[in-house]
Amino acid sequence: MSVTTALPADRGSFPLRRRLAARTAVGAARLLARLAPHRLERALTRLARGAVPATEAQATRARELVLTSSLRMNGQRSCLPRSVAVALTCRLGGTWPTWCVGTLMIPPFSPHAWVEAEGRLIGEKGDHANWARLISVAAPGPVTGSRAAGSTR
Repeated sequence: MSVTTALPADRGSFPLRRRLAARTAVGAARLLARLAPHRLERALTRLARGAVPATEAQATRARELVLTSSLRMNGQRSCLPRSVAVALTCRLGGTWPTWCVGTLMIPPFSPHAWVEAEGRLIGEKGDHANWARLISVAAPGPVTGSRAAGSTR
């Protein structure tokens, strides 16, 4: 059975600089996706440092940019490199979505990777109730309280 996938946007709708950045993110994502899960989580946690949480619009725009930059990222089995590429594309702009890996909670139980922003799934069908998160990497929150004053516990 074949599934027809259309590219989501015209390549000309993104500036050349953004397209090149997305291509770089896609290449890096393909390499990072080969890491063991704990190493991938550690690498993405380090990359998320210093970023602010992405808005839904920023994450959606990054996803569209990734999908138009690489036909391979449109595949049904490309969720892991695609989600990493979206997170990296956001990071190049100074933001970070919540990157997640989990499984479908209803049969057939299948693994999946996705990004979220402002509590919403970006570019995914269904809702949070259908997915069980196993790993997630969010943008670090602002430093507040005693941590801001430099005290440690």
